[in-house]
Amino acid sequence: MKFKSKKYFIWILLPILIFILLFINYISLYSNKKFNDYVVFYPQHQDDEILWAGSAILNAINERGNNHVFIVLISNGSGSYIFDKYDKYKDLTIEEKREIRNKEFLSSVEALGIKKENVLILSDKNPSNSSDFNLMKETALSFEKKYKSVTHIAHTYKYDNHPQHLKNGLVIKSLYDNGYIKDARFFIKPKFVYHVPKNILEIYYIISNKDLNKIKNSCNQYKIIDESIGREGIGYKSDNKSFDALLNDFHAKSYLHHLDI
Repeated sequence: MKFKSKKYFIWILLPILIFILLFINYISLYSNKKFNDYVVFYPQHQDDEILWAGSAILNAINERGNNHVFIVLISNGSGSYIFDKYDKYKDLTIEEKREIRNKEFLSSVEALGIKKENVLILSDKNPSNSSDFNLMKETALSFEKKYKSVTHIAHTYKYDNHPQHLKNGLVIKSLYDNGYIKDARFFIKPKFVYHVPKNILEIYYIISNKDLNKIKNSCNQYKIIDESIGREGIGYKSDNKSFDALLNDFHAKSYLHHLDI
């Protein structure tokens, strides 16, 4: 009976050990370069920060401290197709749409542990422009000038199907190519990761329950619907599949890449 119990235990333990070894081997294929002293993320839209860069943001905070991690939001968020899909939103002004989207965004980055004073919303500086890429460029240059040792992390300039994401990435790529910034990386959607050469790919993941709960809490900010506080759950309504996929990934992986060689 003892022998049978031991054999049964081994058969249960074996697949777990195999999974752990495969996971360690998978992660070890990719060597993540250390962040510079300060790290700046440039999500294009409200929800991009958590969907595509959440675990990278938490890794940056854990490595450099939340005093050294910044989020720069580019778009005012008024262009979401959800505002056109539902009649209840048809009479909203651009400013009202912007306010709804930014409430979700600010709650999301707070849940990740980003300090309020380290969040820049470019549409606060230029409300008339839905996406001011010149202002994005100026902002990146100002960070570089002020802090010297900066890692700039934008959307990919190549592996995406959204034109604004690509343009966002090209701003940072151009600054790097011309020698204005010294460290540039680019986050990508999981569905495009297999197009990225392994030698330029970085994978960030969550290993603690504390950080996983931060990811979940951040995602959930985009689900809240409460008209009394101006919450409409626009993020989740617009891309529920991506949110569900992230919430079902117990390592909440983020994928970044360096410039193509």
